[in-house]
Amino acid sequence: MVELRRRTVLGALGAAGATAVVPAWPASGAPLLRTAADASATLVRGAAFPEGVMAGVPRTDGATLWTRVPRGLFEGDAELAIVVSPHRDLSRPVIVETVIAKKQWDGCIHFQAANLPAGGEYFYQFRGQDTVSPVGRFQTLRPADSNQPVRIGFFTCQGFTEGYYATHRHLAQEDLDLVVCLGDYVYEATVPGVRGIDLNLYPQALPAMRAKYTAYRADPNLRAMHQQHAFLPLWDDHEFRNNYTVDNWSLPELFFKEKRSAAWHAWFERMPVPRYYPDDMTRIYRSLKLGRTVELFAIDGRQYKADQPCDDGSALVCAEADTPGRTLLGASQKTWLKDGLRSSGARWKVLANPTMLMGMVTGSAGERAYMDTWDGYGAERSELLSLAAERVSDFVVVTGDDHDTFAGELWNTGFAPGTPGSPGGTRRAGVEFVVPSVSSTNTGDVKGAGGARTEEQNRLGHNPHLKLVDMRQHGYGVLEASQTEAVLSYRQVGKLTPDAGVSTSYRVRTARGSSTLEVL
Repeated sequence: MVELRRRTVLGALGAAGATAVVPAWPASGAPLLRTAADASATLVRGAAFPEGVMAGVPRTDGATLWTRVPRGLFEGDAELAIVVSPHRDLSRPVIVETVIAKKQWDGCIHFQAANLPAGGEYFYQFRGQDTVSPVGRFQTLRPADSNQPVRIGFFTCQGFTEGYYATHRHLAQEDLDLVVCLGDYVYEATVPGVRGIDLNLYPQALPAMRAKYTAYRADPNLRAMHQQHAFLPLWDDHEFRNNYTVDNWSLPELFFKEKRSAAWHAWFERMPVPRYYPDDMTRIYRSLKLGRTVELFAIDGRQYKADQPCDDGSALVCAEADTPGRTLLGASQKTWLKDGLRSSGARWKVLANPTMLMGMVTGSAGERAYMDTWDGYGAERSELLSLAAERVSDFVVVTGDDHDTFAGELWNTGFAPGTPGSPGGTRRAGVEFVVPSVSSTNTGDVKGAGGARTEEQNRLGHNPHLKLVDMRQHGYGVLEASQTEAVLSYRQVGKLTPDAGVSTSYRVRTARGSSTLEVL
C-alpha cells in the first residue's frame, strides 16, 4: 500500500520515474502542482507553513523532516506530499511520499527520511495542491569510516522578548554539519525587552505551551537557520519551568505534573526528533557518530535530577552539594553515558551538556556559584570525570545555560589543584566550552560592562582551571574537530538590533591527548 501511494503521488506531482518533480508556475505567481485525476484531489488545498521546515537528528541514512500545517476548528487531518532530492531545484527526487498533518498533533508532521547515502547534501519540500513549503536543506552524517573534520554550531538561551535573532541569520550562513541547541529554546516565563512583553506568562495548558513555539518561530532568522541545517535539540528548564527537578520546581505552584505533561508534549510535537518507544514523550538523550572524528553525546540534565541542595542557593558553601548518591543524570542515563564514553571509537568524545560541568567558585571560602549546575551534584560529577580521566581520551564538553562565556580545563573533581575551599583534582579529564546566550540576560546586561569585567577577574582569580571568561557578549559557538585538534570559535552577535553583524571574539584550542586549553 505504501508503494502504491508513492507511485500515485509521483503521478500527481507530474513525475515519471526519475524525472524532475517541480511545481509549474502560473502567471499569478502562485505554485500549482501538476495533477492527476486519481490522486491530486487528496492533497490539501490552502496549506500554510508559518513555522517553516526543519530536519532533525540526522543519521547516516536520513533525518526527521518536520513542518506544521495549522488546522482550524472545523478542519481535519491534511494530506501533503514530501519531496527529497540531492538537487536544490528538487529535480530527480529520491523520495516522494504522502504524509499526514494530524489535527491531534496540531498539524505537525514528523517524516522519517531514510535509505539515503551517508555524507550527502539533500533538499526537501512539503507540498499541497496549491501551496508549497520553503525548501529545506540538510546533510546526512558522514560515513562511519570518515576522517574528515566535523563542524558543529551550538546555541542556547534565546528569550524572545530580550533580543533579536541575528545570531540565527549568521548560523544559517555557516558551513556546518549540524546545529545543536543546548537548551532553553523557548521560555515559558518572560521578561520585558526590546521586543516588548509576552503576555503568555507561565502557561499551564497545552494550547498555551504550543503558542510559545509558534511565537518564537515567527522570527524569520530562526526559520532560516532551521531551513539550512540539520538540528539536534536538547531541553533544559525553561521549556517547562525554571530550575525544575525530577518532581519539583523552585516555586510552590500547583499542577506540576499536568504542566510538565503539556510542556513535554509541546516539545516533542514542535521538535524534529524521532521518539524512543516506550519512552516516546520523555527520553531525549542520544548519541550521534560523525564518522571517526566525533561521537556526540547529547544528555538530559533536567528531568531525572534530584532536588538542588541548600535550597537551590547561589554563591554559598554547601556541604550537601557533594553528598554521595545525589544524581543529576539518573541511573539509566548515567549507565548509558558511561558505557558510551568507554566504548566510543571516535577521536573526540563531545558532550552536549545543558549546565556547567566544571566547578565555579565565587569567593575565597570556596563558595560555589549555583547549586542548579553540576556544582550541586559533586559526587556524581567526580564519578563521571574520574571515568573520563582514566578511560576516555579527548573528552570535550560544550555547555549552555549560564548566559556568559567560559572556557576551562576539566579535572577529576571538577576543580583544578589550588582552587580555594574546594577539592582540587589530581588528574585532567578533558576541556569545557560554555557558549553565551543568544539573547537571554547575561552579567553585562545586569551589571554593565564595568561590573562584568570586575566579575570576570573575580572568576579567573578563584578558578585556576578557567582560561577564558567573557560576561558581556552574546552569540554562539562553532566547534571544529579534526584528527589533531578541536577548536571552539566564539561568535559575538549583538542582540539589540535585528541586523547585527558577527565577529569572532575568541578561538580556544585543545590538541589531541592534552586536556589543556590554549586561547589563540
